[in-house]
Amino acid sequence: MDAERSGARVAVVGGGWSGIAAAWNLHRAGARPVLFDEQPVLGGRSAAAPLGSREVTLGGKNIGRTHVLFREFTRAQGIPESAFEHFGINSSRVEDGRVRTVDTTSKAASLYGLLRGVPPRDLVRLLRLARYTRRARANRFLAGPDFQRLADRTGDPSLAAYFGKRLRDRLIRPALIRMNGAEPDEAYLGNFGTNLGMLLDGFDQLPGGFTPLLTAFSAAVETRGGTRVTGLRVAGGRVTGLFTTTGEGAGAEEREESADAVVVALPAPAAAALVAPHHAGLARRLREVRYFPVSVVIAAYDRPVFDERVRALTFPPVSPLSNAGAYGVSDRHLVRYTFSGRAARDLPADEEYLIGLAEKELGAHLDLGSARRTGLVCARWEHGLCAYSRFHSRTLAEIDAAVAALDGLALTGDYVRGAAIEACFRGAYERTDALLAALTSRSERGQLP
Repeated sequence: MDAERSGARVAVVGGGWSGIAAAWNLHRAGARPVLFDEQPVLGGRSAAAPLGSREVTLGGKNIGRTHVLFREFTRAQGIPESAFEHFGINSSRVEDGRVRTVDTTSKAASLYGLLRGVPPRDLVRLLRLARYTRRARANRFLAGPDFQRLADRTGDPSLAAYFGKRLRDRLIRPALIRMNGAEPDEAYLGNFGTNLGMLLDGFDQLPGGFTPLLTAFSAAVETRGGTRVTGLRVAGGRVTGLFTTTGEGAGAEEREESADAVVVALPAPAAAALVAPHHAGLARRLREVRYFPVSVVIAAYDRPVFDERVRALTFPPVSPLSNAGAYGVSDRHLVRYTFSGRAARDLPADEEYLIGLAEKELGAHLDLGSARRTGLVCARWEHGLCAYSRFHSRTLAEIDAAVAALDGLALTGDYVRGAAIEACFRGAYERTDALLAALTSRSERGQLP
């Protein structure tokens, strides 16, 4: 009997999109996943947060038109395609102290407005990279074949070294800051397909948030919220379970959880902490993956702040506020402020300080004086935005080679195929498919109970 049909018990660590995708792929294959997360609710950075009488999503919530795996997942949870609302990515920006807005109703017109005046050499280079993402879907994710070959051929330069200033300021930096929290001198050519894939996509949202989706998932897959995984149980070079803690202080309860295999679906630094006692080299490779902090504030006002023409702004590098935008097409009274990039990294995690700074920055360009703030919610993640590494495909190959030394372990996360929701699903499916094949082999050898 193979591993899928025998119902192998697999522990999944992490309740963000990577962990959810891993658990779902295991579940639909017939295994018995159990998902552990230290937060009380699922979703990771996309978990719901209360704002007045409603819920909002502080983390990523844009769903690409090309996000086929994620949309298959939503349909399986009973969420129809008609539930999605088109949102798009607004391209208004602050430039030389003024708001520059291009026609966001047409992608071609938007790109023309952004690329006007860009030197021909940069246009040729950008169009070549865009053709890569059109030619093969894999090029929209980390370790895409064409981008991997280009990185090897060019020495994987930073995007600041590869493109000129006008293109960097108008197109490249806003995309990097939004997805990776990285400046152009901190991001590398071989990983740029993940950003181009986003720029060339269309985007929808679930107006009601992810809670109905996650509730349906939790009804199908066993989840243990409020449970912190403190270590891996390893015997004879094989991962055989977990050590967990629930509760706090004197009421904390420590347990051992047995499993046929374990999937660690956490940001690379957190994964490194779990594997370090068992494989120092693997932990070292995981720590080479860079992350940058991000703070998000969502504020409610008693009237719309944005209009239909301008519903989002990106700010220049000197501003700690990287972007501000309407929360949704019909929620222009809710403003989502994001602090990322070099100028924002040392900001205090103080919501009153952050909202004061945000309203000062946005108020210089839009009328905030007559709007009364009625609510506020804030979050900060120290390892919030994954910026990958130089020659990242080599880093991933070294991580995979090291993982092979620990039988029964799989690693996935936003550093495997990219930080977008679809990339998290793609990476998790790849890693759990490989794990299931290994479990099948163990089952055929009589090594599964």
